Amino acid sequence: MREKVLKVLNEINPDIGGNPDENLLDAGFIDSFEIINIVMALEEAFNIEIDPELIVSENFQTVDSIVKLLEKMK
Repeated sequence: MREKVLKVLNEINPDIGGNPDENLLDAGFIDSFEIINIVMALEEAFNIEIDPELIVSENFQTVDSIVKLLEKMK
């Protein structure tokens, strides 16, 4: 799943690396506006619908936090 998440993130910003603990927001790879693009891309890639209540920066800070969010949705 991590590889698929990284693929989605790299489509948004090719500079995002594979460090699962790097804070994507603090490092400037994504901003709050890009989270919406990421949500739409993840929903399409994983054929899911992410509850709007879960669209908070804490769930999108790192690759691992995104993976954990998606794993909860299974």
